[in-house]
Amino acid sequence: MPEAAGVLGYGTTVRVGRGATPTWTKLALVGDIELPVDEIDEVEVTHMESPGRRRQYISGLIDSGEMTVPMNLVPGSATDLLLQSIRDSGEQVLVEVTLPEADPETYSGYLSGYSRSAPVQDKMTAEATFRLSGVVTP
Repeated sequence: MPEAAGVLGYGTTVRVGRGATPTWTKLALVGDIELPVDEIDEVEVTHMESPGRRRQYISGLIDSGEMTVPMNLVPGSATDLLLQSIRDSGEQVLVEVTLPEADPETYSGYLSGYSRSAPVQDKMTAEATFRLSGVVTP
């Protein structure tokens, strides 16, 4: 029987590193995450002699975007207190995502939002949104 071509995301971990020599903390109860998407600016370089009267473009700066990490919320847990502390400090942190069967990907950024929800008939949830400044090379 042929081997299945695909890997579940189950087991993916997200850690946050704080400080010059980072102290790493794993975020607990993480749900489905989407990895950041780099968006590349376009810069128009059209001039009076552009061939064929056509606009011309070159590649510009890369924006690393955002990454939102949804979680089950346990008020007062280590993850909840950590994210509140990072939000309040405004500090730059490292965000490390490790997919199953893959090397970790580490990004630099800050926590741009931390929302929490407590519905009447469902589990409490939280979302931590990190605004990223780029990939950290090993």
